[in-house]
Amino acid sequence: MIKDMAQKKRNKVEIRAYIPKELDKLVRSLATLRDETLSSVIEESLESWVNGDENLQLRDKHNLDEID
Repeated sequence: MIKDMAQKKRNKVEIRAYIPKELDKLVRSLATLRDETLSSVIEESLESWVNGDENLQLRDKHNLDEID
């Protein structure tokens, strides 16, 4: 189990962003109520964004799914 967690962490990178304080408070509160980590909430949001119709078209046009 610990080995699996370490492997998953090695495949991730840290990102930083500036967001409004009100949004931060709301996201953190909702994540806590749902017993989710902030990282999982952000990952889910970014996955949803990159898989949106407009971004799927851009990914196809520029072969972005082939990026290592």
